[in-house]
Amino acid sequence: MGDVLEPADAHAASDAAPTVASVSKRSFWGSLVTRTLPKYSGAHGVGVVDIEVPAESPRTFGSFEHSRMPGQAAGLALETVLFTMFYPAVITSDCKERSVWFPKLKQTVNGFLRMASIVPNWLHRMVAFPIAAAAVYGTTFPASNGATLKAPLPDKKWPVIIFSHGVGCSRLMYSAICGELASRGYIVAAVEHRDGTGPSSSIRTPQGKSKVLDFLNWKDLHWPNLHPQPADDTILRHAQLELRIAEFGLTLSVLELITTGQNIENLSILAPQWDWSRWKDAIDVENPIVMGHSLGGSAAIKAAADPSFPFTHCIAEDPAIQRLEPWQSSIPIPLLVINSEEFAVGMDGGDFTRLIYVFDTAPQESSYIFNLPGGRHPSFSDIHLILPGFINGCMGLHGSPESILELSVKTTIAFLRGEAGSLKNRAEQTEGEQVRPIGVPGRLQFYASSVDLRLNKEGTASRGRSDSTMTDSASRFGGSSVALNADRESL
Repeated sequence: MGDVLEPADAHAASDAAPTVASVSKRSFWGSLVTRTLPKYSGAHGVGVVDIEVPAESPRTFGSFEHSRMPGQAAGLALETVLFTMFYPAVITSDCKERSVWFPKLKQTVNGFLRMASIVPNWLHRMVAFPIAAAAVYGTTFPASNGATLKAPLPDKKWPVIIFSHGVGCSRLMYSAICGELASRGYIVAAVEHRDGTGPSSSIRTPQGKSKVLDFLNWKDLHWPNLHPQPADDTILRHAQLELRIAEFGLTLSVLELITTGQNIENLSILAPQWDWSRWKDAIDVENPIVMGHSLGGSAAIKAAADPSFPFTHCIAEDPAIQRLEPWQSSIPIPLLVINSEEFAVGMDGGDFTRLIYVFDTAPQESSYIFNLPGGRHPSFSDIHLILPGFINGCMGLHGSPESILELSVKTTIAFLRGEAGSLKNRAEQTEGEQVRPIGVPGRLQFYASSVDLRLNKEGTASRGRSDSTMTDSASRFGGSSVALNADRESL
């Protein structure tokens, strides 16, 4: 992997001018031989901890019956919230340097089989388990479980990011990007959504009981109040987004308790037994950031448009915009969208076109769309880091997964530091449709709308030079792409 953006004084997190830091390379065989994901490249060690807290007021979203429970009312229940915190940490000699990436292999494999509409039996397990074990069993990621939080600089707090995973994934399947951000001075709360989009998730109750929530297939659901029945998964996805928004709120509430120094062990089902006073006034919960991939990107955008949240920035990676239709809101905070090549050329069924419509409701002078040439939709997760390069190539990935992660992290931090305009302003603009290949793998691409081209042609202040809100709602359907060589380039 090449060089990625690094704050000049990473301890200050977001106050210093950016420089460049080196990132280690991985094995040709991915993690199949090493059984470990690449080390994080920021200035900080990374700690990780799981926290699960019961909802003070449990709620249900959606009203449906499941084919396995005919006649019984069901729905998506908010009983607890579970998230993994990645954070800047003090790594000592007695710390375990790595954490297990796939802690519940059997349960997760069963979940993936159900996602493929396969009811697990002994034959399926005989085939699936050895393959899964060969691919990921024992794999670790470079974060120390339960390490001590590194104290921020005096009168400073660590900025916090709420991260939302995509369909078919879980909170730990984005350990690379979450850990990279933590190594650069951010606390990342990666939420495990209990909405039936993950392969499998365990829910613990305050009474000490545990139950498993598997992937929900919309074809297995009956909605008693809907006639006719849904013809696709749209109704279910809308309910899942509502649950995710509620989980965001509960996660922020827990973080508020933590930053007041409260011992959440007394309130939680799962939390480390340590001195929580060290976390007092360490998290900037008053200015949180929301981020997500795929359906998680949709949830991030939906939350960004919700005035009840104090989010200051929104980052969406390949957002599933169709799930937000009909879009009737506006986004009052800066929006960054990072797309894989698959998304940019419309291989997702036209979500890029829908994205332009939603993007137009965000403040134009401080919002950006960037593409990652050669990237695939799963590029934002850990998947391609685990698989060998030749398998990634067969799956359609062009370029190294490390370079795609590098560009994603670099662009994210530049955006949060108010430097995304520098990426745009230094780029050479070219008009044309988004067709494959969209650019050279390893080079970041800026998507410029018609309003960008008009402003530049007229010589007025171009978008991105300030963070003030711009009310221009010109149509963004006639666009162009801008290529930027991001290889070993400091901002």
